[in-house]
Amino acid sequence: MQLGTFSGAALRLFVAALWLVSALMGEAFADRIGGSSLPASTPALKGRIADGEGATSVVVLSTAAGWTSNAGPTFLETPSAFVDRGVGYAQVMQTPLGGVDFNVTLADRRYFAFTDADERSGQANLALARDWEGQQTLLAFAAGTSRDIEERLSMASLSLTHTWGGGSVGGEVIKPFVQAEMAVLDFHDLPGEFLPFANQDDRDRISSRAQAGLRLTITEHVSVEVGGGVDTKRYFEKHDDFGVQRDSVSLFPLMGLAVATDRVSLRAVYMPFRRVFEEEFFENTWTHGYAVDAEIKFSDTIKAIASARHGFEETDFLIASAAYESVMVAGVMVTHAWGSLSLAVSETRRDYDGLHLLDIMRADRKREVALSGELPLWDAVSLTGRVSYMDFESSLGEGDYLAQIGTDVLSVSLGLTYVLTQ
Repeated sequence: MQLGTFSGAALRLFVAALWLVSALMGEAFADRIGGSSLPASTPALKGRIADGEGATSVVVLSTAAGWTSNAGPTFLETPSAFVDRGVGYAQVMQTPLGGVDFNVTLADRRYFAFTDADERSGQANLALARDWEGQQTLLAFAAGTSRDIEERLSMASLSLTHTWGGGSVGGEVIKPFVQAEMAVLDFHDLPGEFLPFANQDDRDRISSRAQAGLRLTITEHVSVEVGGGVDTKRYFEKHDDFGVQRDSVSLFPLMGLAVATDRVSLRAVYMPFRRVFEEEFFENTWTHGYAVDAEIKFSDTIKAIASARHGFEETDFLIASAAYESVMVAGVMVTHAWGSLSLAVSETRRDYDGLHLLDIMRADRKREVALSGELPLWDAVSLTGRVSYMDFESSLGEGDYLAQIGTDVLSVSLGLTYVLTQ
């Protein structure tokens, strides 16, 4: 559905009118709270695959019951009991074509007091890695579907990476590489009345990226990466319901650093990029993105992780067709014969004031903390538990006219996990 192509002045007046109405009502519109930024806890797969020659596989079955102060979560803040169920399967094997890595997970959560917030997800990944004549080729395919109270999404992606053996200069090993990837995202309609500000069809798109560069091995433990590429977003609907074009192209150089020792691993990538919008209302701009992942093993039983990333996130909100999102995560994990315990915290921030469409500013902030544990009971069965808390705030307005809305959620659960490896 399309409401027609607005002129610049009419579009600005229309959006300003909507904002004025919401401000008079004392509410700030927030398009979504978003999913958790914490590491996924179930079903755990890769860490359970047994070491050994030939094919190795693992099956994980899990179930848990719990209670939350805010099902969804949503701004309705509906408390509810819930039940979690999950199943996962992973297998690695060597074939004449190379190493194959396959895994599939299915999970759902049912809220007894708020069934509209029920969650379901399914994900399958297949990767083929082949080393030949000093070169390496990696082909990866992923497909998945998920639904919660905020969105329903089906997606599929395909990526191809090839690294040449290269040579050495001054003692440094140089390996050229190329990478191409494409993802198709299909957002399904949500139940209820059609709303232009929340029309899921406006978000259906093809995201693609191509890049090339060089990887240089400086020492046994340190390597760097330099290169560049292009990233595109192409929407199935050329214009959204307000007549606005959403397509964009980003050009970027990239610089990366990797450190790997017995105790420490670090990977950092920095990408300044130029984003060009097809819609004249959005200002083309230079900005930057980065991703950092680190892991420290203090001992055989204790390790810590930390990650940070910043970049563009596509949204379905008119005055924020692309948001600047920053996510920081830290955690510590203890693994022993008596079981395992992990503590993770995260902070997610979204900033929408860089697009210069109207003089309206918006910012979101989400903080999370979770404590998870697993205690072996007998054979392949373990008792699992989790306590988590999330706090979300969103602000929207201009100058002294700043409206805020927020919510929080506390969840606790207790369950069982069955693991079969062979």
